[in-house]
Amino acid sequence: MNEEIEITASEQAYRDPLVTIGLPTFNRPAGLQKALEYILKQTYRNLEIIISDNCSTDEEVQKIIADYASKDRRIKNFRQSVNIGLEENFNFVFSKSTAQYFIWMSDDDYFDNNYIAECVRFLEKHTDYVLCSGVAKYYSENNFLFEEKMFRVNNKKPVSRLFKYFSNVNKNGNFYGVFRNKLFSGKPMGVQVGCDWSFMAKLSILGKLTFINTAAYHRSAEGNSGTRKRMVKKFKVNRFQNIFFETYSAYVISANIFNDPAVRYKINLLTRNLAVVVIFFQINWKLFFKFVRKIF
Repeated sequence: MNEEIEITASEQAYRDPLVTIGLPTFNRPAGLQKALEYILKQTYRNLEIIISDNCSTDEEVQKIIADYASKDRRIKNFRQSVNIGLEENFNFVFSKSTAQYFIWMSDDDYFDNNYIAECVRFLEKHTDYVLCSGVAKYYSENNFLFEEKMFRVNNKKPVSRLFKYFSNVNKNGNFYGVFRNKLFSGKPMGVQVGCDWSFMAKLSILGKLTFINTAAYHRSAEGNSGTRKRMVKKFKVNRFQNIFFETYSAYVISANIFNDPAVRYKINLLTRNLAVVVIFFQINWKLFFKFVRKIF
């Protein structure tokens, strides 16, 4: 009679690839606590949890981090001496990661308990994919609003994947997916409008993107990028850029796709320049149509 071998959580963690969760936070103690609760409930155990407090003025933030760090040695806590901005805080937690896989988590979001396990399982089986996310669901003050229409970017050629990404992107919920680490030569996030779109465009050049229906990422509909007005205020655009904000955004996003050497290497110079022009018009039309639709 064969004896069943019980695998403990620590043994299972040792056998699974390490995943870093990057959690930048600022003045959201309640959201941070909720996010940490869901992180610690993950069925995937081999985690490195990096938290960066962006110089919060609310003392409760550090109290919550200290409390959870004392209970779980996987948590690594950093506090910025000055506020370095949202994008640089995202870059900071990424720079501290040592894992094979990485995922960002916002301090006002949470994900299903099986989220990381399901995403890693897919990526381990499909080496030509660089990112896997779950389904993005949106909330306002804990009230469910809608589920995002997810899409896959699985074309063989990098340029085809790039065009497909911009043809389909909307709320960009797949940004909070698990992706393969150490793909970029420099900082993955730029400090400009639409930097999350530029980041995902870079990933689409480096490999295929997908999603799974078996787990969800629950996102707050609030935040700096929630409305045109918030983005105009955040990036302090001038009057001219404000009037033509959609065109300005399209220019900035498309201009920052190939600013990483690892991405430039994948596509020749002529094709890159043509792609930037096409994508500029592609994004400009998409954003302008979205703006007009909101007005009417």
